[in-house]
Amino acid sequence: MKKSVIGAAIAASMMLGTPALAQSFNYDVTWEPVEPYGGLTSPDGPQYRGGAVKGTYVSTDNDGTVANGTVKCVGTRQPPGVFAIHLACTAQDQQGTYSLAYGCNWIGKPGPETPLGCVGAMEATDGQFKGTRGGLTMYWYSDEKSVGTGQWYVAP
Repeated sequence: MKKSVIGAAIAASMMLGTPALAQSFNYDVTWEPVEPYGGLTSPDGPQYRGGAVKGTYVSTDNDGTVANGTVKCVGTRQPPGVFAIHLACTAQDQQGTYSLAYGCNWIGKPGPETPLGCVGAMEATDGQFKGTRGGLTMYWYSDEKSVGTGQWYVAP
């Protein structure tokens, strides 16, 4: 009997120490026009051109909770490599404030009308998820619209 209790206690402690999925969500962003900054010319197109953009979003958690918020991002085009564009963003809604980082690539020939596919990470800086991090995807399919998914992870 004692071995069963010890085994059960060990199994329970292993489950509590394992990272668990906290919450997943979908989001829809409406963007204002991008304000471009600088950049250098090259035979491959603009390099290091930056921009700033603001938007509003609606996110829906997998439990049905809906949040409305704002997002601000700055981005920079990169030379050929893993990602064509990097974005650093801050988002805020009634659930908290979040730092976001994305790496994006063109879905097709690079250009202002070509959609972007992005992957990223997030960190809650306050609110109900403070101290947690997660992963993101984003499909920026027009000048004004993008959609994406996210998943919060609870650290051990």
